[in-house]
Amino acid sequence: MSIQNVEAEQTVLGSLLLDGELIKECRLTEQHFSMPVHQAIFKLIRKIEEDGQPLDLVTLISKMDPSFLEQIGGMEYFVNIIESVPNTANFSYYEGLVRSAWKMHHAGIMAQNMSARLLTEKDEKVIGETITALCELEEVDCTLDFDLKDTLVGLYEEFHQDAEELTGIETGFSSLNKMTCGLQDGEFVVIGARPSMGKTAFALNISLHAAKSGAAVGLFSLEMSDKQLLKRMVSCTGEVSGKRLKNPKHRFTIEDWEKTSRAFAEIGDLPLEIYDKAGITTQEIWVQVRKLKRKHPNKKLLVIIDYLQLITGDSKHRGNRFQEMSEISRKLKLMARDLNVCVVALSQLSRAVESRQDKRPLLSDLRETGQIEQDADVIMLMYRDDYYDQETENKDVTEIHVAKHRNGPVGVVKLRFLKEYGRFVEGNR
Repeated sequence: MSIQNVEAEQTVLGSLLLDGELIKECRLTEQHFSMPVHQAIFKLIRKIEEDGQPLDLVTLISKMDPSFLEQIGGMEYFVNIIESVPNTANFSYYEGLVRSAWKMHHAGIMAQNMSARLLTEKDEKVIGETITALCELEEVDCTLDFDLKDTLVGLYEEFHQDAEELTGIETGFSSLNKMTCGLQDGEFVVIGARPSMGKTAFALNISLHAAKSGAAVGLFSLEMSDKQLLKRMVSCTGEVSGKRLKNPKHRFTIEDWEKTSRAFAEIGDLPLEIYDKAGITTQEIWVQVRKLKRKHPNKKLLVIIDYLQLITGDSKHRGNRFQEMSEISRKLKLMARDLNVCVVALSQLSRAVESRQDKRPLLSDLRETGQIEQDADVIMLMYRDDYYDQETENKDVTEIHVAKHRNGPVGVVKLRFLKEYGRFVEGNR
């Protein structure tokens, strides 16, 4: 399979010979050219640039092997490609055509390799590995153009615009909104807690509030089924006892049925999707999030993952849990930035919490790797005093400690946890 744009390659080379200064902004390498002749010419052009010599036709010819020059048709070859250049001002466009053909060529090779490997290996992990390679191929082509003055002008104009207090996605809790200004696009948020602290319930509360405020929500549940999560949502939304929900036919009152019907109707209209595949990979999450973005192009998007340690890592790291979790963390951070979505990942904390007199968790308690702490833009740690002390005065109070906030303040938010409904509320309700 060969996808190439020979005309664009010739136009790039001709432009460089007409205006040697263009080589300083050229991002191509010899590998981007499909024709061996073009590769050799561009390699020589780069050599002239590295030697600090003026780049023009005279210099190029003087450096060229006479036999090679004769082989390609002599001086006439270069005259023809120079005359084929419509306008050197469009150099970046011609360069883009060459890079685009190169990307499509390599994507085609990857697709062929995937097909061949699927036939021989018969293992679906090949699909995920190919998706990762394709994503990396796409990232290679990213441009990092930056204009300081234009950026400052845009920032100055933003300062003069009326902005709402809530710039991100609604969490449903005013005290948390005030601290974070909402869950922001492009951020990687980690919610850490020991088992049974209510982190799944807290994530469900946030997802419901976010969806009700108009954001699209993708909930990846690696531990519980979609029906189990929806039961919890019905309990939370309709304020129906979780115990009675276990056997509605025998335990429900008429009022319970009415509340449940209203909750079903309310939840049914939300832009919410649940993916409950166990052992999902970051590649599969990436694919689903892209689909969700296409489905809701005009909405902010919240991605919730329950939970981090259950994601299946790359097989090349098997046996090295530190590297496996580090790569998962980095990929989720990249997904948040590249797709401009807010990714909230729940995380287990280590048992070190239990051995301390003060059981309140610390950043160092995040399990397996320090990479999570490094990658996360926001880290919230959950603590319930009544989990450890049944006689405490702080019954049903959950502390949400914003322990890391890359772009804002840290502090503690206190919420009441209504266990019967799996619902978090503010104040004394």
